[in-house]
Amino acid sequence: MTDLAFVQEVERVIVVYEKAIGHYASRTRQMIEQHGEVGALSRLMVSADLQQGFKVLRDSGQLDETFEAVIVRHRHLFGPDAVDVAQWRLANPHQLFN
Repeated sequence: MTDLAFVQEVERVIVVYEKAIGHYASRTRQMIEQHGEVGALSRLMVSADLQQGFKVLRDSGQLDETFEAVIVRHRHLFGPDAVDVAQWRLANPHQLFN
């Protein structure tokens, strides 16, 4: 079972992202609806083409509001691969995109 604090944090981060992009994050929300919060965030860690949210939040100085940061804060909910990728991205944010 996923804890309430985690679910609320995921929703808060999505809202921050939506404010940054100026529209509803339908693709992200659909993915969460289909796979749940843990499943969706885990999938985003292994998908190279779904990192737009990270880039937007990185470029606006909000790395702490990324799904990667959420995964690190709630590492007990994720497998070691997802946590490792999230930590690497946070430690190397400018090596992902130019």
